[in-house]
Amino acid sequence: MNGNVLRAFFEDRLTAADLLADLTGTRSVLGTDSVRHNMTDTESEFVVTTEHLVKLCDAVLADQIPPGHLEWIGFGLIASDNFEWDTDRIDGERVGDAVFDWASPSTNYQLTTDTVRKFRHRLTTGENTFDQSDFGTAGMSAGRVVWEPNQNS
Repeated sequence: MNGNVLRAFFEDRLTAADLLADLTGTRSVLGTDSVRHNMTDTESEFVVTTEHLVKLCDAVLADQIPPGHLEWIGFGLIASDNFEWDTDRIDGERVGDAVFDWASPSTNYQLTTDTVRKFRHRLTTGENTFDQSDFGTAGMSAGRVVWEPNQNS
């Protein structure tokens, strides 16, 4: 994943199709309990808002990006040195909650069309409508995740 492509998507300079094409190859499985996330960070600081994440939700709900790809985006946002949000503000707190939930669906909420609708709702209203059936049960319950920044992208 190239952080500059994600930023351009947030800024309406690229489409969901462009973002989806860039996400190809972002995650590779290293074994039965390890994955590698490959990402080139954005070149400068960028503040992520709920509006940006709602845009991602809308792309998922329009079948332009698979729901599971939010895991890769969430992990990339967390690992980035330049994507940021202020959790001392309501907007930033909502961003942080969503990004951390997305980055670990096996321990938080599954990433499905139904849960993405709930994420969108929580991002826009602050109301949590998740229930027990939304909790993740698949994926790696234990293992190792490797962050490997791309130097050649």
